[in-house]
Amino acid sequence: MESRIKLMLAVTIILVILSIILHMPIEVQEAVFKHVILGSPLYNDVYALVKYVFYSEPCNQASWFWIDRNDAFSLCRGGSALVIPFIDYRLNQPPLAGFILALITVFGLQYSAGPGVFLTISYMLHSILSAIAITYSVYRASTRFTARLYPLYALTIVVYGVYGFDTYALPFIIEALISIREGKLGKAGLFSALGMSINFFTMVLLGLLIYLVIRDNMEGKSVITGILFGLTPYFIIVFLAPDYPGYILNNMLQPAFNNGVFLLLTSKLSEGAAYAFNTGLWLFLMLTLYSMSPPLTTHDKEEVLRYIAILMFSLYSIHPQMVPQTLVITLLPLIATKMRGNTLLTLLIEAANALIIALWFEAATISSYLSSILGIVSSPQPTSLDNPVQWVVQFRNALAVVYSIDLLLTSPSPEG
Repeated sequence: MESRIKLMLAVTIILVILSIILHMPIEVQEAVFKHVILGSPLYNDVYALVKYVFYSEPCNQASWFWIDRNDAFSLCRGGSALVIPFIDYRLNQPPLAGFILALITVFGLQYSAGPGVFLTISYMLHSILSAIAITYSVYRASTRFTARLYPLYALTIVVYGVYGFDTYALPFIIEALISIREGKLGKAGLFSALGMSINFFTMVLLGLLIYLVIRDNMEGKSVITGILFGLTPYFIIVFLAPDYPGYILNNMLQPAFNNGVFLLLTSKLSEGAAYAFNTGLWLFLMLTLYSMSPPLTTHDKEEVLRYIAILMFSLYSIHPQMVPQTLVITLLPLIATKMRGNTLLTLLIEAANALIIALWFEAATISSYLSSILGIVSSPQPTSLDNPVQWVVQFRNALAVVYSIDLLLTSPSPEG
């Protein structure tokens, strides 16, 4: 293994360890280090979800969340119950994300001796699996694409490396890109579908493959076969929980915004109308960018890969729910395929994106400071456009849109 790859893997491991520590909840710190080393750790989505399922929500018997209320009642009384997502409680995540969550909690229940140990095992197991996913992805990207990833991507790994489920989709995205480069489109379909079984945003890549097969009149048997195998987790969930598709569809149709750039254009509309406009515009732009894609059969596979990377980042930058953690799966392909771009601009996007999660739960405090010190009245809600958190969000959004346009208009660099 060449020294460049060894160095990249060493840096990656250090960054992931930092991420694990920065996100480590106080209860876990006390169990692992015997004392608190970080008084205000960053929020961790998976840990919060586990805590919600097993300790916060069980006593809420009227909640829509629970499917099996007997298990909820057992947990409420302080007992132990093996609860499985999609079967015992509703989860608005793709199937493989739920399977991973089930694996983490089942393992934790088998070896725990109380809430503290259970939560510690759950957090550490999630962190280890996230570390494996990131390290594997960086290794494959550095060996197959020979990209120089750092300092780009470093801050994103530190802040969002173990944040949620997004990281688990990264190996499948990288393997899909490698498969396209090697002309193995069946495998590309398989990995793209598996990626969407963890993260819904990966539908962008899966949709492009299907679109290009149809547009270019390709022999698509291998692609469709790969996709069907990759969608097996969905088939299993539909068999075990028939109401899952309806629940997910209904969840997607509910008006919801999380940091989307088009919120600026629709702030005067009703929530439903704004959401419909934002989503419709996003789908229109997705199809427009699909139509501009080079064919999968081109001899210049690097051109196809670069376009796919740009496509994913561009559609992320204008998504109605541009959640900051998804940058972890859209930035690596962009860097790996060595797109020419403004390094300073990319670093600013990463910095602003990292700042969002650091400020999100302090939105009310920041609003109070603005009011008491500067006399500026702002909403305490981080999703409100007049809260400073959204100022950071929209600054990031503007930079991401500018960067996307620049990439779409700029010729690729063979040097990276």
